[in-house]
Amino acid sequence: MSTMTTSKTPLLFSLLALIAGGAMGYGVGIKVEKSTNAPNLLSCQQQQQSQTERLDQSAKQYQLLVASNEKQSQQLEQTTKDLTAMTALVDKQKKEFSSQLALLAQKKQRLVVNQNKLVVNQQKLEVTKKKLDTEVVKLQTTTTKQQVVIDKSQQYFKRQAEMQANVTATQANVAELKLAAKGFKKACDEFKSGNSWNWVSQKDCDNYDQQLGLLKDKQAVLVSQQQALSVINAEIGKK
Repeated sequence: MSTMTTSKTPLLFSLLALIAGGAMGYGVGIKVEKSTNAPNLLSCQQQQQSQTERLDQSAKQYQLLVASNEKQSQQLEQTTKDLTAMTALVDKQKKEFSSQLALLAQKKQRLVVNQNKLVVNQQKLEVTKKKLDTEVVKLQTTTTKQQVVIDKSQQYFKRQAEMQANVTATQANVAELKLAAKGFKKACDEFKSGNSWNWVSQKDCDNYDQQLGLLKDKQAVLVSQQQALSVINAEIGKK
């Protein structure tokens, strides 16, 4: 309301100026007429009519100015409302933007924390991987050593079995040779006694001596085999 009153004030001053100007013109005209000492009623009426027309024209111009001023006031009022609404919208958007910035800052902080945790976990993973690699190397080394031991053990057991079989075979041969030597000894003893009723001869004694030699050799082989078997049994016992 104050805006409309302020805007109308210049228009009112303008109208008063026009009226004052017309009055001054009328006064000047009368003064001129008086100075000529030739008053003319028709001339005065015409001047008055002209001043009246000017006043009417000034009044119309004033009305137009008032109408224009009211329109501008309405436009200014609408613009003020729009500006107020826009300001409120901008304030709301600023608050929302501030909230979004705060949220983004929190997310960024969490991201930094997660990245730091990821770096720590990667470092721990690298340490664990190195430890595992070391353990794998140790295990491979141990496995290789154990495989060597297993291979050697298998070789030992194989040799043990072979030696045991040789000892068993040699023992059987010794038993056979003893039995054969026993038969030849009996025949030889009968031959040496000189009163045998059986068909015996020096050959039985020769065979006996031969069997004793074979038996002695075979017994020596058996002793050697048994010693070797004892050695490998002791090696296996250590493992």
